[in-house]
Amino acid sequence: MSQLRQKHGEIEALGAAVLAVSFEPRDRLFQLSRVLRLPFPLLSDQERDTYRAYGLQRGNLRQIFSFGTVLAYVKLLAQGRLYHFRRSDLRQLGGDFVVDPEGVIRYQYRSAAPHDRPSVEELIGNI
Repeated sequence: MSQLRQKHGEIEALGAAVLAVSFEPRDRLFQLSRVLRLPFPLLSDQERDTYRAYGLQRGNLRQIFSFGTVLAYVKLLAQGRLYHFRRSDLRQLGGDFVVDPEGVIRYQYRSAAPHDRPSVEELIGNI
């Protein structure tokens, strides 16, 4: 999310907007937005209607505890950042989508593991 924050001006200059959707409760997203100083909205979808609509699946244990995911969490710990797992659904996989003003999906990326995300440059390239 910090990369999206850093590139937010560039994204807006292209006439696009960033919107993040999470299954986390609104109060947790509000805190996250404040701590990270995000210039775009975070929406709470605790019922996961958006996840289902975009075909985002829940991962199996091999996906969730893959080498790449464990490495990503180790890197966070090395930076002194902790991820609070107590309320999170570790199995819910995410995705990234570029949707045009008419609602047509122009780019879609469904994560195969929690750490599996396209680069912000790839997202910008599909605006």
